[in-house]
Amino acid sequence: MDKEKARDFISKNFSFTSDSFKLNSENLHLDSFKSYIKKGDFLNIGSYVSMESEVSTRRINEFLMDSNFNLFLPKIDDQEDKLNFILCRKGTKFKKNSYQILEPLNNESIHPDNLDLVIVPLRAFNKDLKRLGFGGGYYDKTFLANSNPKYLGLAYDFQFLSDLKVEDFDLKLTNVITETKLF
Repeated sequence: MDKEKARDFISKNFSFTSDSFKLNSENLHLDSFKSYIKKGDFLNIGSYVSMESEVSTRRINEFLMDSNFNLFLPKIDDQEDKLNFILCRKGTKFKKNSYQILEPLNNESIHPDNLDLVIVPLRAFNKDLKRLGFGGGYYDKTFLANSNPKYLGLAYDFQFLSDLKVEDFDLKLTNVITETKLF
């Protein structure tokens, strides 16, 4: 399946996803995430503020802020066409960017090489764990030459498209957590 068809397919599936399914899945994703991070040596974790058409990161981000982890959320650097990861704590102020995505307002950042784990947004992923994003290429460009962090996708089962065709530069995930399993 090509990228355009995959994005259309995923968008249609999201439109049929009920609020109760999303809420239940949010709890399942959090439980799986907690199990996942117990198996690794993670301190500096990058995440994102989810939108309506993504698996919610709200509970995971709250958990990270309440625990002994450093949570970093992305902020677009328009000049570099990449992402800066900004330290977030309880009380951090946010503002919507040009894509209507919430970004932290402070500037205490970490170099991407120093992240231990990055939770990556995605539209779909294939059998090789290659990720289809939203089309901006920010994650692909930010982590192009970086092999240090592990890359974790959060998805619903319907976002797994075994025959999804991607490019060489599309970010390869280490693992993906869905509501039913770990890939």
